[in-house]
Amino acid sequence: MTQSLVTSAIPFKFDRADRVDAKLKQFRPELFGKDGLIRVALRDQGVHFMSITVVRGDVGEPTYLVFEMSVDGEPQHAFDTVGTKLASFVSEILSVAEIKAASTLSRLLTSHHIRTGQGLFDVPGLDFCGTPGMTVTRIKREYALARELRSYFDTNPAAGAPLDTVLRVRDFVKADADLAPLLDPEPFPRLTAEEAPGLDFGFILSLAFQGLIKFFWPVLFLLGLLVVTATIAAGLSQGFAVGVIAFIVSTIVAAVAILAIVANVYLGLRRLESANTPVDTLVDPDVMASLTEAENLKDTQQNHLAGISVMQAGALRGLTLRIAFWVIGQMATKRFRPGFLGDISTIHYARWLRLPKTNKLLFFSNYGGSWESYLEDFITRASNGLTAVWSNTVGFPRTENLFFKGATDGDRFKRWARRQQQPTWFWYSAYPHLTTARIRTNAAIRQGLGTVSTEDEAAAWLGLFGSKVRPATLIETFEVQTLLYGGLSKHPYARCLAIKFSDDPKQACAWLKSIEDQITFGDQPPADKVLIFALTADGLKRLGLPSDVGDSFPTAFRLGMGSPGRANLLADTGDDKAGTWLWGGPEKAIDATLLLYADSQTTLVSYASELSSGIDAAGGKVLHQVTPTPLPQPRPGETAAQIVREPFGFADGISQPIIKGTRRWMRQSDAIHAVEPGEFLLGYPDTRGFFPPSPQVPAAMDHDNLLPLADPKHSRGTYQPDFEMSSATAARDLGRNGTFLVIRQLAQYVDVFNDYVNDAAARYAGHPAIPDQLEPQLLPEWIGAKMVGRWKDGSSLVRYPNGPATGKQHGETFRPDNDFLPGAEDPLGARCPLGAHIRRSNPRDSLAPGSKDELSIVNRHRILRVGRGFDAVGGSDPEEQKPGLLFMCLNADIERQFEFVQQTWATAWQFHGLENEVDPITGRGGGMGRLTIPSARGPLNLTGIKDFVRMRGGAYLFMPSRSAVRFLARIEQGPDAEMPPPREDKLNEERSLLSTKD
Repeated sequence: MTQSLVTSAIPFKFDRADRVDAKLKQFRPELFGKDGLIRVALRDQGVHFMSITVVRGDVGEPTYLVFEMSVDGEPQHAFDTVGTKLASFVSEILSVAEIKAASTLSRLLTSHHIRTGQGLFDVPGLDFCGTPGMTVTRIKREYALARELRSYFDTNPAAGAPLDTVLRVRDFVKADADLAPLLDPEPFPRLTAEEAPGLDFGFILSLAFQGLIKFFWPVLFLLGLLVVTATIAAGLSQGFAVGVIAFIVSTIVAAVAILAIVANVYLGLRRLESANTPVDTLVDPDVMASLTEAENLKDTQQNHLAGISVMQAGALRGLTLRIAFWVIGQMATKRFRPGFLGDISTIHYARWLRLPKTNKLLFFSNYGGSWESYLEDFITRASNGLTAVWSNTVGFPRTENLFFKGATDGDRFKRWARRQQQPTWFWYSAYPHLTTARIRTNAAIRQGLGTVSTEDEAAAWLGLFGSKVRPATLIETFEVQTLLYGGLSKHPYARCLAIKFSDDPKQACAWLKSIEDQITFGDQPPADKVLIFALTADGLKRLGLPSDVGDSFPTAFRLGMGSPGRANLLADTGDDKAGTWLWGGPEKAIDATLLLYADSQTTLVSYASELSSGIDAAGGKVLHQVTPTPLPQPRPGETAAQIVREPFGFADGISQPIIKGTRRWMRQSDAIHAVEPGEFLLGYPDTRGFFPPSPQVPAAMDHDNLLPLADPKHSRGTYQPDFEMSSATAARDLGRNGTFLVIRQLAQYVDVFNDYVNDAAARYAGHPAIPDQLEPQLLPEWIGAKMVGRWKDGSSLVRYPNGPATGKQHGETFRPDNDFLPGAEDPLGARCPLGAHIRRSNPRDSLAPGSKDELSIVNRHRILRVGRGFDAVGGSDPEEQKPGLLFMCLNADIERQFEFVQQTWATAWQFHGLENEVDPITGRGGGMGRLTIPSARGPLNLTGIKDFVRMRGGAYLFMPSRSAVRFLARIEQGPDAEMPPPREDKLNEERSLLSTKD
């Protein structure tokens, strides 16, 4: 089946661009929703994806209305479909743009069709299809088949031999006239990507030779003509022998000339790369709000990306762009299977093209999952291709030899990518609920249903319904707030105060200055009490931080947890929406939090009262407070504290990353959980060796030189002090030794949870997936454990599949185990389901069993959990009487870490290839949640999972360093503000630690 990726670009006047964008946005209701008029018009027309984008021209360039379509059939089918099915809608757009159509809309699109290629005289471009040969009709029919079979298994659980089960399913399908034709299999892309073969010398040499011919053939032709002419002339005038000599000499001269030309091209490229000036600014907040509004739409598993970049000037960059497209195309066709770029499989359709008569390079992509996960895939798995193409555009991160560095600097690359992007208001997808992985799995289900003939094949086919997996630097300790170093278990009593500052910045700064010496830093806290301080973006403004400095903080932090874009991403919708929160929402925004920890209830109450009085006296207010349940302490005669349990009764706080450079890391080596400090602290190298961007302030603001210098060499992934740089005018690093704190107050419906597991135990008793060794009275806990991924005592299902460890070989002395690798030890999810809470929260090697690289990738998304459970909050509202979890975590990048975990792992419907499942514990399924529990005897499908957790308040906060706290407390005080004396005890201890490390 022919598939076409089609682009038409129609010029129009620049002054109409904003109006056209507004018109495109008006059509959004008709593009989404079952009964949208555009959606209905394009249904069953063989259109996979379609978008319409405005590309604004620079001075002397036209502005374009760009139509991008992916269709079954030839390009003309796309134009005819738009001309007949969308004529009324597109005519409105053309009218606003003041574009005069030809005799028909189809002809207008045809006349502006852009055909791309990689030749010297082609329009440069590159197309990619992630599901080659899969028509819209086939994708939808196979999806319907898979859904019917899942429903079948809900009411007819697998029983007996696997092949017998498959035969019964075949009979069921044969009896359905609509499904029966699908028993005839069709070819399909395999479920997983093959490992790409190494770039051996022979392949590289062959690629170089082919490239030489493809891109330098005019030079080769002229030099060849010169060789022939010289040979013939010498032979005719001087004889045969002289002709042979002339041939050899002229060939050598030609070869040297070719090498000189190629070398000159290479040296020219290196000069351009050295002269390139990367741009590292954030996207405008209003633009960012529009981008997030257009993404992560309800009831979709896909997004669309429209990127518009400006080419660097000069013919050489035009040549290197063509070379990049050609090399990527050769790699895609000769080194990877169709539909895959290495092991990346999230793209449905994508294309690059250089827009004729402009300096614009366009990129359109229809992909599965979130923008963050999409970019992370490329950064960690295929950065060379992105670098090769986009290094030819203005402002891209620093590159080497066209293909290297650049996009590997993940944080800067993502900033750059956001700046190129514009919102896609007009976007259609024929199957928005499907990822490429799900499409392939559905095709495999159909293929296997009609062909399996052995027990092994049947067992493998049944496994598809369970989505089985086939197989720096030393930290400046006393600059960092103590919460980074652990959950403060020796301070069992705690309270969280959510506060609002005075409207007077001087008063707010004076209050902060009054408590700055009480804030606790370092990894050895005082024995009696600890104080942790963090600010929201609003809090920074109220202290008087200028807006241009505030804008250097990450977008997610600035927008806030309660903003509409973050709500879509975090699934904070319905009764979880910010407007219903007890605190932190748009109507109850906060400026800061104080986290108090104490060794006794008396100390806590006294200290909380003292701090609250100070806030009131400074014109502020405590808007909300949460008092966690005191942590259990050691029993008489014991040295270790009892296990902390969350309200549902499960051991909590077991899985935590170990930050390299901390005392805990120095004491133990853990390859699974060890993470670079830059994943949690600004100013340190991350997992990929780069220093993530950090907010900066101009030197003129730092009157007392409180902040460290912002070293520009961090952007290159290296750190070397530059003593030639003048510190008088150098920017200062406000973020170093700081981190971002996420707080979410979550109410837990313990009675609903207990009722569900008990009802499910009665409903599924005797199911073949339940292990024979399981004691009957443990069935409710077994169901809960499958949802969580652990038994209540903290023992893992991976190591203890048939019952908790407590009371058996380990007795009451058992401590929760955490050194397992679910991918290597349980690749099929037979012990710990692929959709279980702990497997979603931290997949470890689950997505690529046994892969150290996968552990490294997962560690880029780890969070440091520092929350505590609480009993009833109090108040007259019954909802406030629910116990729950004051979830808190630390991370250096809210988007890449907390939000990634929440969106891409916890609430993604098709995480790990699953079908319409979210986290069974924290997900919001509205009573329609489900969990697939695979087994050798067929899956057990837990259905009707209720909502056990509700969001009641929260915020994104910045937890500053000691130096940053001092700086912020003096923003409004000027250069003569009184400085607190240094604490010699802390300084001496730090010097001792540093000398020990040296």
